[in-house]
Amino acid sequence: MAAVYSGISLKLKSKTTSWEDKLKLAHFAWVSHQCFLPNKEQVLLDWARQSLVAFYKKKLELTEDVVERLWAYVDNILHSRKLQNLFKNGKTINLQISLVKIINERIAEFSLSGSQRNISAVLSSCRGILSTPALAVIYTAKQELLVALLSQLCWSACRQPEGAVAAPLLEVIHLALGHYLLIQQQQANPRRVFGEMTGHLLQPCLILRHLLSGGTWTQAGQGQVPQVLCREVRNKLEAVLRGGVFQPDMLSSYTEELLGQQQRDTKIGTPKSLLTPLDTVVTRLLDAGHCELHLHATIVATSVAVLYRLFLDSYLKEGNQFLCFQALPRLFGCLRISHLQEEPGKAMSIPDWTTELLVVEQLLSSVASSSIYNVATDRIRHGEAQFHFYRGVAELLINHPQAPVPAWFRCLKILISLNHLILEPDLDDLLSSAWIDAEVTEFRTKKAQEVLIHTLFQTYAKLRQVPRLFEELLGVICRPAAEALRQPVLAAGPSAALCACLLELPPSQVLDMWSLVLDKFQSLILPCLQSDVDMALKSLSLSSLLHCVMFNMPSLDSSTPLPVIRRAQCMMERVLGELVKPLLAFLLDTPGPESELWLQKVSDSALLLSYTWAQVDAMLSLNCGQYCSVAGTQLEISNYPSLLPGVEARLWKKVEKFTAQSRSLGRYCLEQLYLQRMRRTLMQTSSQSEQVLQTLRCDAAYILGSGRGSLSLRMTASWDGQVGTVSASTYPAAHWHLLVSNLPILIPYLCLDDVRYLARVLLRTLPTSQAQGASADEEPSITLERVSTSLLHSPLFPEVQSLHSAFLRCVATRCSSILCSGSQSGPGSLSQQLPWLLEKDHTVMAHWESRFAKVGPEGVGPRGEIAQNFLSLLKSDFPIQLEDEQLGDLLGLLNIISALHLDSLLPPHHLHYFLLLLTMAVSTQGRSCSSLALQFLTTCYQLLACLQRGRNARCVFRVMYVSDIFEIVLTSLLPTSGGFCLEVDDPSWLQFLQVVGSFLEQLMQMLIQSRLSLVLNFGKITTFLSRCKLHTEAAFSEQLGNQSPLGSQLLLVCLTKLCQVLGPLVKDRRQLQEAPASLPELLQQAMLQMATGLQPCLVPGTRGHCLPSALLSAVATLLEVDLSQHPDWVGISQGMDRVVPTNAALYRSVYSRLLLELPALARDTLSFQAALQFLTLFFSAPALHPPEGPVFVSILHAVRTVLADPAIPALAAQDIEPHLGALFTQMLEAGTMEDFGLVVQSVLQGLDIRHVWTADMQAVLSAVGLLKLLLSCPLSGEKASLLWRACPQIVSALTLQSREACQERPVVLTVVEPVLDVLALLLRQGEEAISNPHHVNLAFSILLTVPLDHLRPPEYGRVFLGLHNVLFSILQCHPKVVLKAIPSFLNSFNRLVFSVMHEGRQKDKGCADDLPVILECARLVERMYSHIAMRSEEFTTSSPFLVAQYVTEAQKVTLYPAVKDLLQEGIYLILDLCIEPDVQFLRTSLQPGARDVFKELHSDYLRYHKAKNEGEKRYTA
Repeated sequence: MAAVYSGISLKLKSKTTSWEDKLKLAHFAWVSHQCFLPNKEQVLLDWARQSLVAFYKKKLELTEDVVERLWAYVDNILHSRKLQNLFKNGKTINLQISLVKIINERIAEFSLSGSQRNISAVLSSCRGILSTPALAVIYTAKQELLVALLSQLCWSACRQPEGAVAAPLLEVIHLALGHYLLIQQQQANPRRVFGEMTGHLLQPCLILRHLLSGGTWTQAGQGQVPQVLCREVRNKLEAVLRGGVFQPDMLSSYTEELLGQQQRDTKIGTPKSLLTPLDTVVTRLLDAGHCELHLHATIVATSVAVLYRLFLDSYLKEGNQFLCFQALPRLFGCLRISHLQEEPGKAMSIPDWTTELLVVEQLLSSVASSSIYNVATDRIRHGEAQFHFYRGVAELLINHPQAPVPAWFRCLKILISLNHLILEPDLDDLLSSAWIDAEVTEFRTKKAQEVLIHTLFQTYAKLRQVPRLFEELLGVICRPAAEALRQPVLAAGPSAALCACLLELPPSQVLDMWSLVLDKFQSLILPCLQSDVDMALKSLSLSSLLHCVMFNMPSLDSSTPLPVIRRAQCMMERVLGELVKPLLAFLLDTPGPESELWLQKVSDSALLLSYTWAQVDAMLSLNCGQYCSVAGTQLEISNYPSLLPGVEARLWKKVEKFTAQSRSLGRYCLEQLYLQRMRRTLMQTSSQSEQVLQTLRCDAAYILGSGRGSLSLRMTASWDGQVGTVSASTYPAAHWHLLVSNLPILIPYLCLDDVRYLARVLLRTLPTSQAQGASADEEPSITLERVSTSLLHSPLFPEVQSLHSAFLRCVATRCSSILCSGSQSGPGSLSQQLPWLLEKDHTVMAHWESRFAKVGPEGVGPRGEIAQNFLSLLKSDFPIQLEDEQLGDLLGLLNIISALHLDSLLPPHHLHYFLLLLTMAVSTQGRSCSSLALQFLTTCYQLLACLQRGRNARCVFRVMYVSDIFEIVLTSLLPTSGGFCLEVDDPSWLQFLQVVGSFLEQLMQMLIQSRLSLVLNFGKITTFLSRCKLHTEAAFSEQLGNQSPLGSQLLLVCLTKLCQVLGPLVKDRRQLQEAPASLPELLQQAMLQMATGLQPCLVPGTRGHCLPSALLSAVATLLEVDLSQHPDWVGISQGMDRVVPTNAALYRSVYSRLLLELPALARDTLSFQAALQFLTLFFSAPALHPPEGPVFVSILHAVRTVLADPAIPALAAQDIEPHLGALFTQMLEAGTMEDFGLVVQSVLQGLDIRHVWTADMQAVLSAVGLLKLLLSCPLSGEKASLLWRACPQIVSALTLQSREACQERPVVLTVVEPVLDVLALLLRQGEEAISNPHHVNLAFSILLTVPLDHLRPPEYGRVFLGLHNVLFSILQCHPKVVLKAIPSFLNSFNRLVFSVMHEGRQKDKGCADDLPVILECARLVERMYSHIAMRSEEFTTSSPFLVAQYVTEAQKVTLYPAVKDLLQEGIYLILDLCIEPDVQFLRTSLQPGARDVFKELHSDYLRYHKAKNEGEKRYTA
């Protein structure tokens, strides 16, 4: 054969052989083992290389197809497993440099022209070379080749951002960057690396990094790239930039360039010809020749921030702060905004401003966080060089305000934090452009503005200069300006900042601010206020400020110094006499129609200050005994009593007249004044006379009536909660908020019509659909809907009984109107048939109750009248037919009803809502049934069930029998269920069955508790169900072949609930007081009907799926009741002569099917629970067991099949474990020793190691699950002894299973996790039974072999928890073993500690999403530390080593603060065990880095932990 193929080399070189044949021969030669050529692999690779080189050097003409196939051939060779195996075996394959040059040339061609000919194969070949160390050496040995390749790759990515080759291109870049980083680290000549970076790589690297940061390739599309790859490439680009541009060896060059010859560090050698590295970098950065002009400025801006951060990362250390600053102006000069002062006519767009300001923010944040700026050092040593630079930046920002950009506010905030003097000269302009005259609308911008203002106030508060800042603010407000264009002075953000500042100021400074406002009013506003609209607007702004100052000043009380109280009282008198009254006096003169705006603003200002004065006066009167109110203590009572002292009633008439004409701040403040007078009236009058009551009623009526018209508006704006922002659009929300917030005060004095009006408004403003969660960027605000929703869900709402009752009537009326709109007959007919739909009050309910209260408990006639109305309507043609739109409206109302406390309704409301909900539920009969109708029915019966759990549920039985309700429900549902096109196991249908079944069961349970004609009601129910069964059997036989028998399933659910209620009742004869013999007969009838109804459902072939949960629940209930009626079945053994039970064939049929369907049923918890309940009952009755085989073995086999099923989800497996445990407990209790031995034998066989070798994981999982069930069962005597005798074999088998599973890659977590769980359980329960320490020590080998790296966060959390539980079980239950195996224990524990540190380190953005899992693991570590500390005797000698290992690992990572806090709390407990010699030992023996970490740790330990504990010990007896 060798002779046959020996001529391949000649044929490949022959000119006569066609290229088609050459390619086929080359491919055959590579893959065939029968082709023998000396150095075959090298020959074939060289042939392909030579062909490509000849083609590209124009020495050979080839078609495009041949060239493409040649590249594919080279690519296949480079990626082949055969080549990798050759390298592993030590064989050398030489890659010629000519091939590498061709690859570089093709990539360069692609980057310049965009030609994608063969580019995929070229990139793949390049990736194959770079990913194979033996081949990549050709690039690493020729550094210029790698630099050229990397440069062209980056340019290609920059110029083809959306190409289909983006992902492979970035993969190659990632590999090339990795190799270049290694070369950088090994390069001894820093000048060469710097030259390569600035000459070839700086620009493409910066552009590519910009594109990666902007998410160019992570968007969905053709060129989508994994986000992880983009992040890795970006990180490596930054590492290359730092290693090439900012090398440690270049520090002297930067020092010489930035600080001059005098400050050069002579100890470090400086390359002589490399003196201006930063200028070189800036020059290359500003060169726009390689980038599109519209992108250049953005790339320069983002690159400036990156370069400065890398500069700080490389050179920032103690003593280099000024050097790090000097780089800042050079880089800042690259930004366009730095030249705006020189080019005043040049304008920039908002997006450009946003980009540049974000960069400025990053630069300033780096300065602030790195402590580069020290005010004293800068002033003494550097002539305020830094200060002047920051001052220039501040002037630039102030002279070019950009209020729409959040970063503009953040930059100013950082400058204030650095030094308030930077912005001090421009303080007035700052307040103007950033606050008073700023047009801020977006939520994020408002938050940035709030932070700036908060920082401003906090800074001046620390300087004790807030009054000076406030004076500047007042000056800005009073400047001549277009006041109408200004936004409110105190919106939510600035108001919050000012309030926070006022609470921290001493009262004297607040009073100074108060006085400043008054002085401004008197000197500038009041003299010029007449008919001047601008002055009126300024008056309102100052009033808002004064309101905020007065409302939020620190409270004065009896402990306040008397001079402060007297000054405050003087200020109150000044406000009233010199400000409020003069402003009100302006309103006496009737202005012309052209002064309407002026009048509104002056009245707003006057009423705001009046309301403020009244509130503050009341607060001071209550809290401070030394304060003497001007209002006095006498309460004026008249038609128009004075709301303020000294203000005549005729003025209030006029104020009310013109405030009624506009919805403005004045009307809201007038309402607050009336409300304040109500409060004062209630506080100052011990007994309420008729005059006082009349005044309170008038005030409450005015407050409600003032905004009555505004609440009917459909479009209203949201309100931020600040008084100063109340306007015509926000007034409705503010008014409604005022009413709802003060309901306890207002409701007692409102008439019934007003209360009903409030209820109607509440219903109208409630959202009928489920509101979606607010976005994080959405501004928190007050709206009509939010206020109403808060009231609806408030626990105080039911306490306001009159409003709650009126609201219930409103909802009922609205539901009735929708039902009546679907009526097929007139309202007169409905009023006779369904009178409760049209009632306005509860007169109809009272009529029914009074009528039936006179009838005895056995009076069938009158009590059944309502039911007969229902049934007659259902059997003929129900007068109400609802469409989908009406169902949707009713569903919205039902959502509102579900928020009410239905379990605490008064009897009239309870009865009304029961009849109303029942009417809604039965109104769907006969319509086309959709998913909306099913949802509607489910909600109705959920609410009916909730209603009947209430305290007044029995009032329903005064007008209707339980049996009648039962019949009404089923009469409506049976026809309706036939219209649903659903499978019997549809989740929505099963939920509906559960809801209806719960409601009917609840009715029957209440019947038993009340002892209301048990025989009569249960007899009628049983008779009705038998009648329904006869009607549905024929229908079922007709429908068997074409649709699901939903009606039969519904009947089975009803019969199930009937048997579940009657069974215990009949069993416990002591509860029976009337005709006890009748109830067992009824139970037998129900059981017979159930058995008959179950027979057709169990016919083989009726369904292709498993038995539905309702059917399984029915047959389990039937068996349970059957066993309770025949207790002798349990005692009869299988071999004894006996009479075959009545339903034995049915039970055996279900048993046989369940053995086959049990694994499939395990995916549905309800079905599986019902199946296991049946199997448990069936196993307990040997009389029912089939004669063909032992039931124990059959059920055990089925359970093992369930445990081994990989298709069962993890959550479902956790849900079914308790139910399997109950079945297994019953089996082991009734089983023999032989049966128990079979279970143990099954466990041991399943844990046999051969199952791992044959990849039979199901057998292993089945055995582990079986063992877990076995350990969860209570065992004693011989069975427990047998289990623990097998324990050594079990532990050894688990160890082998875990070891084998951990050797696989990836690790077989499906085996490891359950093994850890069952091992922890075994160790806990074997605390006294496991006598050999060796078997416990085997657990340590498992703990040390299970890997904790390369796991996804959920998997990591589960594995970590399993390891911790095993370790904790050993520590708690086997202390003697721990004492002798402390090294193994600590090794296992330290693995957990180090793993948490590794996973809890601060990573790239996006990794914080995994933090909750890591935090939970850190809590487990802290808990273990605490348990170790409690065993001080065993671990005292080991405690220094625990600390040493902790600090040694801690120095390697930067942890998330939350993770670090938890771990430190644990290690503090170990430090409690360390004595002073241990501490000295650690200080001397640790490595330098770890020693610093330990010093910091021990310092924190002494400061926080030990001091706290010693403080607690002082109070310990």
